[in-house]
Amino acid sequence: MVFYTEDRLKNWVERINEQEIDFETAESFEVFDKMMEDFVVACMNLIRSVRDREITKKEALSEIEAVFEILQSEFEFNDQLKGDFFQFTKESMKTILESTKVCLEGKLSKKDFQSLLDQAVKKEKEGDLDSAFEIMAKMGAKVLKGEKLPELDVPDDELLVLNWLDGIDAINTVVLINEIDVSEEGIDED
Repeated sequence: MVFYTEDRLKNWVERINEQEIDFETAESFEVFDKMMEDFVVACMNLIRSVRDREITKKEALSEIEAVFEILQSEFEFNDQLKGDFFQFTKESMKTILESTKVCLEGKLSKKDFQSLLDQAVKKEKEGDLDSAFEIMAKMGAKVLKGEKLPELDVPDDELLVLNWLDGIDAINTVVLINEIDVSEEGIDED
């Protein structure tokens, strides 16, 4: 079972290249959000497959390693801005993937979201990006496990942590959409 392929990512690259990107219209950047949300859905399907015993945790973790390799791939863009935004989005996707790994390994943090964010910001400012990334993945794992992402006090600095937070926000969005879909299915049955 391959839960995310290089071809799937290439399809998104093609869609990005076809998209007219314009800073004046936020809608032109939606393709990046959709790419990230599609990735969250794939990760959630992997977690569900383990939960439903369709694959083992060990198989899922090796799938995750394979997808990390896919995310290292370089792609050509017909516009520098698209390439830059793709890199930002890829960083967010790495957070989503690492969050999935943390979730599967059951290494959940009992700390609240704000404490984790503050800790990650502190680690990044100290130059310890690996620790900052791991802390952000713990935030993502909490959301994957069903905790709601609250309003956070986010620093104004240009930090990589904020890029990773976009990935966690995407997880939160997909979880909320799924909950709405499920509750609407219940309404239809009446």
